[in-house]
Amino acid sequence: MIKMQRYIGHLPFLIFFFGIWGINQFTFLYGDDFRYATYLGLEPNIYEHPITLYQIIQTQLHDYLHMNGRLIVNILTILTLQGGIELWRWMNPILVTVLAYTMFYLVFARFPQRKDLVLATLITSLFFFIQIVIFKQTLAYATGAFNYVYPMIFLFATLIYFRKQDLGEPITAKWKYALVLLSSFLAGWSQEQISSIGLLLLVIWFIKQKWLKKKIQIWDWLLFISYFIGTLFLFLAPGPWLRAQMPGLESYNQLSFLAKIKKTLPEVLHFFLYQQSIFMIFVIVLSAILCYQISKKVHFVLFICVPLIAFIFSTPLCNTGQIASFVTGNHLLTTGMGLITALSIIGLNAYISWKEDNNFYLVLALGFILINLIMIFTPSTFGGRVAFPAIPFAICLITLLWSNIQFRVFYVPIVWILVICALFNITIFFREYQLNAKIHLEREHIMTQYKGQKNTVITLPLLRNKQYAGYEIHDYSWALRAYRDYYRIDNSVKIIFPAK
Repeated sequence: MIKMQRYIGHLPFLIFFFGIWGINQFTFLYGDDFRYATYLGLEPNIYEHPITLYQIIQTQLHDYLHMNGRLIVNILTILTLQGGIELWRWMNPILVTVLAYTMFYLVFARFPQRKDLVLATLITSLFFFIQIVIFKQTLAYATGAFNYVYPMIFLFATLIYFRKQDLGEPITAKWKYALVLLSSFLAGWSQEQISSIGLLLLVIWFIKQKWLKKKIQIWDWLLFISYFIGTLFLFLAPGPWLRAQMPGLESYNQLSFLAKIKKTLPEVLHFFLYQQSIFMIFVIVLSAILCYQISKKVHFVLFICVPLIAFIFSTPLCNTGQIASFVTGNHLLTTGMGLITALSIIGLNAYISWKEDNNFYLVLALGFILINLIMIFTPSTFGGRVAFPAIPFAICLITLLWSNIQFRVFYVPIVWILVICALFNITIFFREYQLNAKIHLEREHIMTQYKGQKNTVITLPLLRNKQYAGYEIHDYSWALRAYRDYYRIDNSVKIIFPAK
């Protein structure tokens, strides 16, 4: 019994694994999943050819040169999905749990112990506060997970190396360093947001070392070079540049640089305020409390009001629909509130870092804010999966702040409230995905019956709630085409859906 208690700090991660696993058992392929499972990327698969690793690499090299720079991510996605969704249903909960572990390790530079039960529960519970718009496009979507979730493991593994350097506990074992070296390369050549923020944080670390006149080891430089080479492979890929010239982006491409920022900044700050609202509120409230604890100056408590303004006035329970529509739809107001909130988070954590002589607070705050703001340089800025990479930074910062606030009497009750809310959300997710799964299975049965037929009509039932399935397959022509090809349905066959 005593030996079992030693591992109680790991219990929340085990429960977390089964929570994700349970939802994923009712997750099916959709959208880009069908494309990667059938097309081997953006180019159609030639069905009479066997699917081989050589063929997969060949098609992805074509995409790298013409459409998409995420070569490694795409190859791994295809290898996982070309046999169906079953492998991913097990792989995803494992890797998401690994991400949760790396987040804990990044904050405390160690694995959880018996005393860490509350902190481990905090980290894992917060995952189930992710808004469904983001959750359904990442933790419950194979292609989204490969692009926006798993690369965070490699990024945090890289940051752990430099975190341990700062704590005077450098990684010296050769096999550990080799893993970090590989992780740094994969993080660099992963997804544009993640690659960019990692490079920025590494540059800041090297500048800090130079400023403080601390010695930089050759191993540090090798790690940075590995990461930088990965970013070069990603950002110098010819494909994304050609893709950016597609006809659908003509109006955006014709805008001046300032006009592009004027368009995208409000959109980015909108999903920061409303899709990441719960994490933004947690961060700024805990930051303000810790600032008050350090300084004993009551004006820091006023910062708690900053994120609540946008949140309260956009909630139907607290206002009329006209006010909510005005607040959420006014670009100038959204930009102002978003920038004030973002600057408040950075400012509060800069103050904490200065007073505590610990710049890690500021690093996590910068990661949370800047990985969002990076999106202002792209035309697609409506949140969803692109809003996910900021959330692990936010959860890490929340955990770090929480662990240093002295009001211990509230620790357990508040965490129990969070657990209850998380379980409530899990129950809703599980129920809705289970109900949609019945429709997915019915569709599969219908589609297999029509394989090989020509000049006929297939009627497919609508999902019970597409809010929990990304989108309906007929919402986009390319998604319907990929769905058709996945089930080998002839082009002469018409697929229709009943009107609601």
